[in-house]
Amino acid sequence: MPDDTKRRLVRRRTREQLDKLICQHYKQKQNEPTIRQVFQMWIIEKLEFGEIRKQSYDRYQTDFDRFFANNASFKGFADRKIRYLDAEDLERFIRLTIAEMQLTQKAYFGFRTIINGIFRCAKKKHYTNISITEFMGDLDISKKAFKKNVKYSEGEVYQECEAEKLTEYLASQRNDIRCLGLLLLFQTGLRVGELCALKPEDLTAKSIHICRSEVKSKDDSGRWMNYVQEFPKSDAGDRHVIITEAARKTISLIMEARDEGEYLFCEKGKRLRTQSFRRKLERVCNDLDIKYKSNHKIRKTYGTMLIDAHVDDAIVAEQMGHVNISTTRKYYYFSNKSESKKIEQLEKASKYG
Repeated sequence: MPDDTKRRLVRRRTREQLDKLICQHYKQKQNEPTIRQVFQMWIIEKLEFGEIRKQSYDRYQTDFDRFFANNASFKGFADRKIRYLDAEDLERFIRLTIAEMQLTQKAYFGFRTIINGIFRCAKKKHYTNISITEFMGDLDISKKAFKKNVKYSEGEVYQECEAEKLTEYLASQRNDIRCLGLLLLFQTGLRVGELCALKPEDLTAKSIHICRSEVKSKDDSGRWMNYVQEFPKSDAGDRHVIITEAARKTISLIMEARDEGEYLFCEKGKRLRTQSFRRKLERVCNDLDIKYKSNHKIRKTYGTMLIDAHVDDAIVAEQMGHVNISTTRKYYYFSNKSESKKIEQLEKASKYG
């Protein structure tokens, strides 16, 4: 009989007794899956039931490899049988992983999501007695345990002078559809994946209907592929973004510069992908001697501009595709004023001579 890394000889007096023993052995094996096997059960069920999308499935796989399979401090942990893992083992694994991998609170959120999924699935299938809800409720991890990810405004948004220089240049490139696409990002705050999935019929005189997005996931061979999904990133992402007069002019130029095709941004009949706009932005920033920041930083710059202009909170959230303004203020609002402008505003605000 197979017994982990070796084989053992078993004897019984009758064939019936031997068959019974074999059945008991494999039934027990079936009820002793590894952490990796339970993870696969959980994630496949989530995908089959439509609870997650393919890109989330791929992200969970990547996170599992990072935290479980390739965890240098816990080699072989992913292949431990979950039945023999107790609460003390699990707590030690979590705390040491946070400390030794220097996880931020955001990274821990992804780590915890997988742990919750694995142990809920294991409890449901009677592979463990650990109630992960009670365990996590009792787990008291200090905020001091997490790595602080300090973000400086200079790296999170384009400063006012940078944004002005960039948009002026982009607007001058009337026949370059990539430049015009980047300009439209500054004017609307769209996600670059939403930009790449736009179709001409999504445009009206007053707004842009955001109803799909480009996403990235692995194909059957394990290669990363970009494709358009027929719905936006989130429920709040399906929205009508109001456009200004400047944005309407940009869209007119785009319509003149584009090639024929299903999507708004096409060249030689093919849809332009997010990488095209990323590479273009890098080249433009380099040419203008501006520190490159990603397309997503353009979106943050737009959100900051709206809040600084005292646009109503509800309108800001709608334009950004956020459920409420707290998300915009927490993750998308940074000062992009020059040093002299900051000093000027503080001088005006100061009541004390």
